[in-house]
Amino acid sequence: MKSSVASPNLSELPAVKVLMKARAQGRMPHAVLLTGADGGLLERAAVFLAGVQLETGEPLAHADCRVLRPGKRSRIIDIESVQEVVAALRLTSTTAHRAVIIHEADRFNASSANAFLKSLEEPPPGTLIVLQTVNYYSVMPTILSRCLRFHLGGETPLITDEAWNNWLRDFDRWLGVLAAPTTLPKPVDMILPMYGLCARFEGLLALFVKEALEQNPPPIPDDPADKDDVEEAHEASISRGVRLRMLISIQERLRLLGRQHPDCGQAISQSIEAMEQMRVRLELNYQMMSALENCFLRISRHFAHRSRA
Repeated sequence: MKSSVASPNLSELPAVKVLMKARAQGRMPHAVLLTGADGGLLERAAVFLAGVQLETGEPLAHADCRVLRPGKRSRIIDIESVQEVVAALRLTSTTAHRAVIIHEADRFNASSANAFLKSLEEPPPGTLIVLQTVNYYSVMPTILSRCLRFHLGGETPLITDEAWNNWLRDFDRWLGVLAAPTTLPKPVDMILPMYGLCARFEGLLALFVKEALEQNPPPIPDDPADKDDVEEAHEASISRGVRLRMLISIQERLRLLGRQHPDCGQAISQSIEAMEQMRVRLELNYQMMSALENCFLRISRHFAHRSRA
């Protein structure tokens, strides 16, 4: 899987510059939330800020750095992991500074968020807590109210793999059949290509996740007993990011169709809404193929029910 994304100089990002200036002036906030469309950029920026706080180029190996991320296939930051970090913050640090990195901050649940609120609001002196997420609007209000948000901007990385481009072209052809101006497509012309697209989507997702894992292997856990859990959580996080990029590409094709077929405006709006609802269901661990098939069937119905000349 190829990406069109370049790796920016993190210290040159406007949000990072603001934080560096605040730190130099002794006004560094104790909790910052990094948001944006590029999850990889957010993760690198969070680690960079932790390194600045701890004055090291390898913050993840530092004794005073703690990391929270969603665990296992549930993709939830569980209360047990939070309690471990909270307990570690009560211990004497090896230096005057501490850092906590929280990946995918939208994955707190009510229990884990409540367990962390006190530390988030009043951490030990010298502590910097960096949270990051591409799903800003899913972050719990109790978390948001205790952080300063910094938007890093950027766009969701595009997948430029030729197999994916071929899939998108076939998706465009399927949409073209649905958007035919005068004739209602036959069910066979709508349904069979739809199921073929769904099956190929699942295969491509698995391929792209495998390639992404080869380029970005899971972190080495502090405790070898956690190896399986860390690997499972890392794979689920990678899969979530790749899936998001694929689904955003599909929504862009729907919007492009809207510019080409203004008469399909309502059907396209309803179809994009169906895509958004599917993304929400997938965040709740719905089965991928079932969710995609249901979404594409809804898209077919929206186009079938529109008025034709």
